[in-house]
This record gives sequence, C-alpha cells and structure tokens, in this order.
Amino acid sequence: MGCARYFRQWHRPVRIVAVDSVGSVTFGGAPGRRMIPGLGMSVPPPLLDESYVDEVIRVEETDTIRACHRLAKRGFLFGGSTGTVVSGAMRWLDDHDTRDLTAVAIAPDLGERYLDTIYQSNWLHDLYGEDMLDAEETAAGPWAADPVPTLQGSRPPHPPAKRRRRR
Repeated sequence: MGCARYFRQWHRPVRIVAVDSVGSVTFGGAPGRRMIPGLGMSVPPPLLDESYVDEVIRVEETDTIRACHRLAKRGFLFGGSTGTVVSGAMRWLDDHDTRDLTAVAIAPDLGERYLDTIYQSNWLHDLYGEDMLDAEETAAGPWAADPVPTLQGSRPPHPPAKRRRRR
C-alpha cells in the first residue's frame, strides 16, 4: 500500500486500480482454486488499506498466462503477478477513455521462478487443456508482438565496447 499512499499524498488526481487473480480474497473476492504459484491470497492481508483502492480488476489465470507469453514473445520474461497486472491493466485501459491518461503498472516479479509452470507447455496442457496457447490467440490483441522493422545495413545504436588489454 506504500505506492498507493505515496501517489495519493503527492500526485493528485490519481486513480488506483488494484489487480488480483480470480479466486483470491485479497480484495474481498470469492475464494477459489488458483494453480499458479504465488498468485492471490487465501486470507486478506493485514496491511491492506482498501481506502487507497478506487477499483479492483480480477483476472483469470488463463489471461495471466497469455499475457506472460505475449510479453515473452517481445523478450520480457515476467512472472505470474506481473502477467496478472499487465492483463488487468490492458483490460482496464481498453474499457476506459485513455486519450489524456498516463498509466503506470507495477511489475512485481520476473519469470525465472515460473519456468516449470507458466512457461512449461506440459504443465499448461495438463491444467488448462491442449488449446491453452493457441498460436492465433496469443498473437491477437492490440499489444501483440509485431515483426520488428529492420533497415538494411543498419547498425546497433551503440557499438560494442572495446576491450582493453591488461598489461
């Protein structure tokens, strides 16, 4: 709640949209099955101050997984919590007028702890079915990975650092 408290105190007007997984009771949702390790809570956290929260978005685990894979296609290996935040943020932005809006989403984890779950096809297929990551489905949406344009003869923006020889 520290970030929400800071934003409220110093940067008004701010709208705090909390994102949580379906099945988590963190923000008063109905308890339910959650298979992604580390997502959601079974009891409300003692430090939660809901007075800082304007709205709560609940994200299905399948949407979390799809968001993680879309981000991975762009070179970002994020964890389940970040996938949930990104999926919820994108849904919120799609549902609201965002022309003059600056949005900030906090990415709370990386994906190295999820290599055996979210990024493991056997685990996904066993829990969510064979068509969990349909190629067309993961490439759909306004933030899907597009081919990166390249120019012929283009060079990297910074030349590689030269090695100094030790004497």
